[in-house]
Amino acid sequence: MSAAPGAPGPWAGGGPAVPESGFEDVLSLAKSALPDLNKDKDGKVAELIGLYQSYLRAVAPERREAPVLAAARFALRGARESGRPSLGGYACKTVVGTLMPRLIELCHPEMPAYAAVVTPCHDNGLFANVLQVFDALLLSQPEAEILVEWRRKGSEGHFQYGPPGFDLFTHLFSPCQRCRSVASCPGGEPPQDSVTVKSRVSPVFLNMLRGYFWTFPELTALRGAYAAAARCLQPSPEIRARVDEICASWGGCAVGVHRRLQTSEVAACQLTQRNPRNPEYIARARKVAMASPTVNGRRPVIFLATDDVSAAEAFKEAFPPGGDLELCLRSGVKRSVGGVREDGVDNEVHRNPCEVADAEDALIDAICLARCQDLVCIDSNVSIFVALTNPDIRVHPLNSILPEGWEEAADRPDETVHAAYRVVFKPMVFVRGGPSAACELLGAKKQGEVVKTTGRGFDGWVELQGGGWMLVDGERQAQSRGQGFLLEPVDASETAA
Repeated sequence: MSAAPGAPGPWAGGGPAVPESGFEDVLSLAKSALPDLNKDKDGKVAELIGLYQSYLRAVAPERREAPVLAAARFALRGARESGRPSLGGYACKTVVGTLMPRLIELCHPEMPAYAAVVTPCHDNGLFANVLQVFDALLLSQPEAEILVEWRRKGSEGHFQYGPPGFDLFTHLFSPCQRCRSVASCPGGEPPQDSVTVKSRVSPVFLNMLRGYFWTFPELTALRGAYAAAARCLQPSPEIRARVDEICASWGGCAVGVHRRLQTSEVAACQLTQRNPRNPEYIARARKVAMASPTVNGRRPVIFLATDDVSAAEAFKEAFPPGGDLELCLRSGVKRSVGGVREDGVDNEVHRNPCEVADAEDALIDAICLARCQDLVCIDSNVSIFVALTNPDIRVHPLNSILPEGWEEAADRPDETVHAAYRVVFKPMVFVRGGPSAACELLGAKKQGEVVKTTGRGFDGWVELQGGGWMLVDGERQAQSRGQGFLLEPVDASETAA
């Protein structure tokens, strides 16, 4: 639970030195997203900025929001220095538009007290909603209740677990004095003096910014703060019993692997803008397991949690029965072949009609992962939940922008690389420092320009003479879906002229 005002908080003694100005520099880093003071006719913008500045200046290391602000500062700096203007802009908008209003509401010592904080279901996957509850548990006043509203309306596109009106939170978690369902309130409604938090608050819980979670220098303290605050959130006895049964066969040691579905949208949500292939996950899991000490003469079990059909098959082939490493993979779990549905939506499990059992499976997998000693993962809500629930688990994120060996693969591309291309997408196509949308933006080529290549290519990108890489087919990444080919091959006779 969050520390009381004036008491040593989870950040005290465990985090970076807070400057004399507290966290006022966070607002300076995010200034591009602030309203324009030149258009502030009634002074409301200046008043708001002044409120933010005075509040941030006073945040001391022992305050419950200090670790969240420190992580936000780290993400802002990383995004601004990434060479990716859109990422920097997204980070600034997240801090100004989401983080700051919620911190003022939940943490400002001069704001009115509140009896409860309501976390309504937002239309996303299960663990996006769980992390929303984690934020409320850490950031809310210690005496406030956290009231979770997970009763479906029936129109959700992602959060589709169970029939309309079904109280999923009470089904999955045990109520406690600190955290329970809104449905348990008199009349099924929260108290009038409640604050509503409609989404995740911490920037490092959101889309591409989640990649900064793993490299945050004070990650240990951040994980400890959330783990302490969320300790009261426990699964139902039925869920716990099923987890205990699965983990009992491990012999006390396991390497957890969370393999996300292979879709372009999953890749687009990564800071690295890629979702590693099965062989990369398998190689890392094997490396971690073989480096771990044996327990009673046994190597760690590989526990795989995945919503990807191909990953389940690849891991079973890589770790067969009787092999040097044992695989634990739950059967009967709904998984997907990935790709895109006919309506243009990524074919994810939670984007298709779901049952309550699918939410149970997701939670069971996640808690089993949290029982492991090591975690191999990418940026995801589930992986962050695991890292926060078990602050001692060793994390091994696959977070390099390009996979090991890509340079050699680029010398022998498995797709045809033409000598020259013409830019066909209007108005322009970006040139990157490497074959990834996560690489530094070097410039752009306008529609109609012809570029010559070196003959090297990787994952749909071609290398240009003179430096830089360009993507050929926009359908290869989620942000460009629907744009078709960005470049078209140019006949050799045209380039000769």
